[in-house]
Amino acid sequence: MDFDVHAENIYDDPKWPKEPIFYANFPSKSDASMAPKGKEGCFLLVPIAPGLEDTESLREKYFEIVFQRLEELTGQSLRNDILFRKSFCVNDFKSEYNSYKGNAYGMANTLLQTAFLRPKLKSKKVENLFFSGQLTVPGPGVPPALMSGKLVAGLIEKATTTNR
Repeated sequence: MDFDVHAENIYDDPKWPKEPIFYANFPSKSDASMAPKGKEGCFLLVPIAPGLEDTESLREKYFEIVFQRLEELTGQSLRNDILFRKSFCVNDFKSEYNSYKGNAYGMANTLLQTAFLRPKLKSKKVENLFFSGQLTVPGPGVPPALMSGKLVAGLIEKATTTNR
């Protein structure tokens, strides 16, 4: 599993990767409410390019690839222990979030879209329109997104006290 090859399949030549990298998260390890008693909760994430074809057969194919590798990496047979399974992919990001091309991440992680080059919190075009979240300053991730909300709240508070 070569990260550089996978990254090329996302940014340079968008396609479903032959050997996808994936992230595995087991939230029930630190929060027992995330799974039934005596069980584990598992989330698997395969980063892919936006706009790719998204079908049930492709989802199934990639689940099999990733799950087989998870079993190999953990040395455990897990398949027969699955109680619930749900996938969320390009089509879901389009329908649930109206996300352009089903993009899960928003902006690209390029130098021209980081730090102070990200979209500002206050609209330049519409008076009293503010933005917050991962696509604005200070950036992606839960803590920065929350911080952008706090910054916007301060801007709104300042704007309302100035206009009184």
